[in-house]
Amino acid sequence: MMVGDHYYIGLSDRTNPEGADQFIKILEKYKMTGSKVKMKEMLHLKTGLSYLENNNLLIAGEFVNYPEFEKFNRIVIDPDEAYSANSLWINGTVFVPKGYPGTKKKIEVLGYKIIEVDTSEFRKLDGGLSCLSLRF
Repeated sequence: MMVGDHYYIGLSDRTNPEGADQFIKILEKYKMTGSKVKMKEMLHLKTGLSYLENNNLLIAGEFVNYPEFEKFNRIVIDPDEAYSANSLWINGTVFVPKGYPGTKKKIEVLGYKIIEVDTSEFRKLDGGLSCLSLRF
C-alpha cells in the first residue's frame, strides 16, 4: 500500500520477508521507503486497508488495532461491510464496492466523490477493487 513515498508490505503466504526486503532495497534506490506488516488473517494487506490520501485510511479486521496505522485518520469499517475496505482512491474519487452503505456514508462525510462499482462476480473468487486495477 503506497502512502506518499512509503510502502506498507503485507507479509503473508504470498509475500515472504525475503521478497519484502528485496522490494524495500529497490525502493531505497529511488529514495523511497518500505515497511513490513505481519498479517494473520487477511489474504492481502489491501483486503483490510485502503489509503484515501490526506491521511485518511479505511481500515478493517485485524488491522484496526495495529500500531503501524495509529498515525492515520482511521475510518473503521464495520465487520459486516469489511469487504468494502478494499476501495480505491484515484484522482480525488473513491471507487467503492456497491452495496455497502455504511462505508459509502463514512467516505462521503470526508468530502470525497464516490463511484460505486458492482464487484459481485469478482467477490465470488475473493477479488476486490485493488485486485482488479492496474495503476501507474
